[in-house]
Amino acid sequence: MVNESKMHELIMRLKCKNPEAAKLSLEPDIKNSEMLHTEIKIDKPFIEINVKAKKLGYLKAVMNSYLSIVDLLNEIEDIK
Repeated sequence: MVNESKMHELIMRLKCKNPEAAKLSLEPDIKNSEMLHTEIKIDKPFIEINVKAKKLGYLKAVMNSYLSIVDLLNEIEDIK
């Protein structure tokens, strides 16, 4: 279990055209540890990503990665 004291927290609510696909695409990247903990929930039409990390740089990396993936999935949905 993650010791949540002294951790930074980021909550992103991203509007998705297909939140189920976004969640399935992001889940393989989740590597929870003592340094980083991520949870993903669906709240149609949004996907909610909650990240807690001991280092601010970890939050930035996760945020950039997940934003890129969700943006790509939304572009794919536009093509369909």
